[in-house]
Amino acid sequence: MVADEAHRLGARAARRLFDLDTGPRLGLSATPERAGDPEGTAALMAYFGGVVPPPFSLEDAIRAKALTPYAYHVHMVRLDHDERDAWNQLTDRFRRLYARAAAGGNLEEGLGASLKLLLIQRARIIKSARAKTPLAAEIVGAHYRPGQRWIVYCDDQGQLSEVKAALQAKGLPDVHEYHSAMPGDRERTLEIFNERGGVVVSIRCLDEGVDIPTVSHALILASSRNPREFIQRRGRVLRRAPGKVLAYLHDVVVTPEPDDDDALGGSVLKGELARAIEFGEHAINPAAVADLKRIAAAAGL
Repeated sequence: MVADEAHRLGARAARRLFDLDTGPRLGLSATPERAGDPEGTAALMAYFGGVVPPPFSLEDAIRAKALTPYAYHVHMVRLDHDERDAWNQLTDRFRRLYARAAAGGNLEEGLGASLKLLLIQRARIIKSARAKTPLAAEIVGAHYRPGQRWIVYCDDQGQLSEVKAALQAKGLPDVHEYHSAMPGDRERTLEIFNERGGVVVSIRCLDEGVDIPTVSHALILASSRNPREFIQRRGRVLRRAPGKVLAYLHDVVVTPEPDDDDALGGSVLKGELARAIEFGEHAINPAAVADLKRIAAAAGL
């Protein structure tokens, strides 16, 4: 048995497959470790016998010409005053609730769910920061050339609509949206994109299972702390294609304030820095993240 995107099989409902005695089997995945799911990862590794050594890294894939070398450009923004106030309010609520849970010696199920909800609400502020939309229009407007193929990754439908409108206001041709609730034919949208080039503004539908090797540029406005998501997004633009010698990744990162910190593993903002630095270290221009490394060091990362 050969299982593609094998990381999905670690999900609780999918693990029933592991009852099958298939004989020889091979699981294929660029991200075999399931973020936040050690139980699912352990089950996956046990069934497939672990990762075949030696691991085939991103650097190995570029060196073997299986992926395209890439240039990485990071663009830093900050939260505006209202967003920062909302961030601080959620952080204060989180700290009070966490202190209450710690004083009790454990995290009750209901209390743990409340903490998680606060973190999700706070992460949304980062992902949908208002400064990202005009910056996206500025970046694409300055760098897009006819015939290129760009993907812009957004957080939700609201941000997608704002970004699409901002790009169209710049006079950019062939700006398409692509998501599960979009009107029209998604397959035809990708056909037109492949034929003519242009810009596709997407949410998560292009993370897995869609192969568009001619994509040369990606602009990431929102990404989770799940490594699988940003590895898949990077992989979308690194696919080999005739005439494609270099790919370009633009990443918009919300930088932390000096006093930003929280319990339970560090802040979302610091996670943004860690993700961006990991992106940049394997690019042809690793110095692009020098400023981020200085910010990370100051933040104690």
